[in-house]
Amino acid sequence: MKKRFVSVLCAATMACSIHATALTSFTDVHPEDWYYDAVNYAVSNNLFNGTSATTFSPSQPMTRGMFVTVLGRLAEVDTESHTGTSFSDVPATAYYAPYISWANGEGIVSGIGNGRFFPDTPVTREQIAKMLFTYAQSLHIDTNTDFIPDKYYDYTDYHTVSRYASQAVSWCVNKGIINGSNGKINPQDTATRAEVATMLMNAEPVLNDINTNEPDKQPIPDIEPEDTANSENTSAAEIVTNEIEQRPTGHSAVDEYGGYWDYDLSNATFDAINDLREQNGLDRFAYSLQVQEWADIRSKELVGAYDDKLYDAHMRPDGSVFATVGKGCNTENALLTILPGYAQENLNMWYASTGHRENMLNTRSKTAAVSAYVRGQKIYVIQLFNILTAEELNNL
Repeated sequence: MKKRFVSVLCAATMACSIHATALTSFTDVHPEDWYYDAVNYAVSNNLFNGTSATTFSPSQPMTRGMFVTVLGRLAEVDTESHTGTSFSDVPATAYYAPYISWANGEGIVSGIGNGRFFPDTPVTREQIAKMLFTYAQSLHIDTNTDFIPDKYYDYTDYHTVSRYASQAVSWCVNKGIINGSNGKINPQDTATRAEVATMLMNAEPVLNDINTNEPDKQPIPDIEPEDTANSENTSAAEIVTNEIEQRPTGHSAVDEYGGYWDYDLSNATFDAINDLREQNGLDRFAYSLQVQEWADIRSKELVGAYDDKLYDAHMRPDGSVFATVGKGCNTENALLTILPGYAQENLNMWYASTGHRENMLNTRSKTAAVSAYVRGQKIYVIQLFNILTAEELNNL
């Protein structure tokens, strides 16, 4: 059974009992504020109320204990069934104690180490992402990020997300729960009440398992936007060149590991994917020699991922994500198969998976390349996508 939003949270302390206040009576929230709709949503759905009868305090930080309480009430937790305390710094009499005990028992939270939770510490944006992610898993909602949601890598500070939270932040970004602002996620920043209200509003359809794939829907920022009135317009149309006539063919020379790149298989797979796009009314990907070079690097790196289990298939040997292989790389598909290898078989295997299929049919990438690295009887295949045109890539 899907849970609905029924929580009530008072920002200063759960012991207070400020009743739901009409949004129009908040002197610190105005229709022109970026968070106006989110605050209206939070108040009207009793997620949490004002800090007084006339104020909402949108810029005030929310604590870890408060946020776990929100999740517990979303889940309609029976507080009488969680009367103990899970952490040394969580008093059994505290309003948040039963919710933290529940969340810890469900694997939603695990504290900060040494048996402590720090309930009164302001919660960060990446901590919220992690808790929403694990809460969604407890509801058996699909949180699979194996297919590398490409929107995550559009943010210039994605590499600053803590490793423990990277999958959760990626999922939240892909689902539109976290949209950031001005190209940044700001993962370690303290989450304000306005930001939390916005994230919860964005999360409602996801946590109720409603389809949110609306390509024309504009994301709602969850960070106060900067003034961009004087910024230059960079949305002018660009000429896309295609280097498909220059792509390599045949097999490369055998390298020091006894492997080689099969460019005929790579090219045939690339063409089959473009044919699929045409059948679905989409433009064909332009081919880029630069993306091919990066794809060749990635296909060889799959050996360490698939055979040696040294890292995830979409990670690199140095621990970084696949996108660090080259500028503009925004998503990829990976595959391990065996000789002799067929382009249609590669396409069919990716098409059978929702995430891989969405990558092949994505409308954000402009260029792509496929690389098939062969070693022994195994073929390590990568399709690498890039948001830059071949012309832009040549000007790097």
